[in-house]
Amino acid sequence: MNCQSKNTLAIVLLLFVFARHEVNAQTCQSSKDIEAIPGKQIDAANCEWPQQRAHWFDALGTPANKTVANTVLTKIETLEKQSRSNFVFTGGVLKSGFSSKEAAYTSSQFLLATYDLNIGCHEYICVKNALKVNGEYDIVFRAYVNRFKDLQYAFNTLHEQVFYATPYKFDSKYIKLHDFIRIPDKTMYEAIAGNGTSFYQDVPDDKVKPGNRSIYITRHWYITKPGVPLLEPVSRKEYLEALLEYFDREKLQTSNAIREIEKTYATRVKNAAGNQQRLDDAKRSYTIDLARYPNWQQRIATKVELVNKALKENTSEWLSKPTVVKSKQENFSWQNSYGPGSNEYVRIDGYNADTKEDAQKTGAFTFSGFWDDKGGDVLYRYNPEYFKTNSSTIAPRMIELAYRYVKTPLGQNLVDNFTNNFDFDAVRKMLE
Repeated sequence: MNCQSKNTLAIVLLLFVFARHEVNAQTCQSSKDIEAIPGKQIDAANCEWPQQRAHWFDALGTPANKTVANTVLTKIETLEKQSRSNFVFTGGVLKSGFSSKEAAYTSSQFLLATYDLNIGCHEYICVKNALKVNGEYDIVFRAYVNRFKDLQYAFNTLHEQVFYATPYKFDSKYIKLHDFIRIPDKTMYEAIAGNGTSFYQDVPDDKVKPGNRSIYITRHWYITKPGVPLLEPVSRKEYLEALLEYFDREKLQTSNAIREIEKTYATRVKNAAGNQQRLDDAKRSYTIDLARYPNWQQRIATKVELVNKALKENTSEWLSKPTVVKSKQENFSWQNSYGPGSNEYVRIDGYNADTKEDAQKTGAFTFSGFWDDKGGDVLYRYNPEYFKTNSSTIAPRMIELAYRYVKTPLGQNLVDNFTNNFDFDAVRKMLE
């Protein structure tokens, strides 16, 4: 290498070092000094941590899958950047990163691989009169491909092993009741049905004072393929039949629990070897454990009878109507005595019952009618027709865009600019 080449290389290296430390080399007196300093962007391709970047898509398996995910997320990243083409970004550094998860079943039917984009706004901060880049961020844009992160399953107590479609088979396939969806906020449902033409915001702007950094506000856009709705209401017939499936699993779950109680009791009796105190202790524990499942077989049989009665005695028109259930999920607790003493009782918790009386009498999911006229929630499910046109696990099928911000001038300006200038149509076309 000649001297000129060496000098050129040295100059390039010095420029690189200067550019990398230019922000930290500046001085400041307060946060006001840094609000007007020009911002920068470090896109995913130039991530500061190459070793981390190398493993972003490990969960996706094949090189082909990784290529698809990288292409999709890079397009969304580019669209975000283009939305700021007329926006003067100051006061921080935008840093992008990708991530992925192994393919799992959505609604126990549709195998989808999910992958995400994260663009955090790391604001400049003034530390001892030196300008620094904050290692954390309050403002962040995210894209979730092949999942709507904010959708919640209606009944959150159905994650035990027995509720898998095949009991104890850990494959992310569950019984139908587990996969029903609840959307209590009408604005969220309208945003999903509107296919990104409107957004759902979790905290109203007017509820947060300007400058408040302790409350995060997020706007959500839900992008789906045109022509076929992603979600459909669960019919009353579907719900009632799903209850019967649940009752079968409840019987299996409870009988397994009773079997374990009896096995433990038998072992303790054997180990007591005739010791009366130990035998008494074993008997007492056995009685207490059984008291947690009072008259369980008859309770489940009664629930089955109630559901079968509703299926048999109502018209097909009635059964085809959307399912509306109690909106408030309560936990009812009561005492079940196992002896005459004032302290000889166990506490029983009852979930997913409309009333405490139902919880005590027959337990979870006792059917006592629908809540159409009582302010209930409609149950939804993923529409099978939506997923029929494409069997790929990696291709984008639905995309949630989320912009989280705090109510500072920078946060408000960034989210408003995104709302007004982002090309949502370009994202929709990625799903066609």
